Amino acid sequence: MANPKLRFRFFEPDVDTNLPLTDGTVTIDGFDLERVSGPADAWDQGMGQLPALLAAGEPIVCIPAFPNRKFRLSYIQVNAKAGIESAKDLEGKRVGIHFWGNTAGVWARGALQNYYHVDLARIDWLAARPEPPPHLPAGIKIRPLPEHTGPADLFMDALLVDGELDAVIGPNVLPSITRRDPRVRRLFRDYKQEEETYFKQTGIFPISHVIAMDRGFVERHPEAPTALLRAYRQARDVAFNRIEGSDPVILTISWAAAAMAEQRALMGERYWAYNIDDNRRSLDAFTEFAYQQGLSPTKPDYMSFFHPEAAALPGW
Repeated sequence: MANPKLRFRFFEPDVDTNLPLTDGTVTIDGFDLERVSGPADAWDQGMGQLPALLAAGEPIVCIPAFPNRKFRLSYIQVNAKAGIESAKDLEGKRVGIHFWGNTAGVWARGALQNYYHVDLARIDWLAARPEPPPHLPAGIKIRPLPEHTGPADLFMDALLVDGELDAVIGPNVLPSITRRDPRVRRLFRDYKQEEETYFKQTGIFPISHVIAMDRGFVERHPEAPTALLRAYRQARDVAFNRIEGSDPVILTISWAAAAMAEQRALMGERYWAYNIDDNRRSLDAFTEFAYQQGLSPTKPDYMSFFHPEAAALPGW
């Protein structure tokens, strides 16, 4: 009998932790993976939208696999002449965002509010998609950016370079930063050191995406969540071994393995864990930030996000 198909919508099919799945190196026990761009049985879900989706009764259940996670202090980008030398200097400034529930913004604002003690209500927020969450905190106002066509990043980048925005917080490094335009820079000049210190003091490693599944599919195939989680763990191990193995020929970075060793020394051997226990600090921080920023009327219980058997699966 042929295996049932598991239709998967990848957000980043070629990212190193997904590639072993998308190129067939890793298979899902009992299922044939089918990549789709539309309706799916499982998909790469942004964390920022998850509380609202679940509160609205969307038939979603997640597994604790987190293929995309990034520290977000380095994604706070400023105009060099805006007079922003510290996080507190963002107060009173015009800050562009994609939309309030964008996951990168949730993590960055959470750090600004809780770690740097920035008053988010004193920032002039301008959004490419201005629709606010239903529980926007008192004092916070979000204005729409001017109408535009094309990608929001390019539009906000032009405004930042021209000084019409003082800062931008988004999911991507802006083109002006990449090309080293002297009119813009990151808020934290030594962003690597800043993010390392943030991790040391908070234990937070921001989670951008989680793997979500359709409840109807899970009800028809109750073994699917644990099978998919095992496959994700295997794919992660393959990806890491490609970098740390004896012949890491896939990268044109001379000291990639040394960088991985440095990261493990700082963050622990299981810093990219696909389980609950090793991620409790980050999951708790996310739910706190989601509540503070009005993405949820109460602080969510992060365990309610996850399929019980997948959440209890031994290993990391």
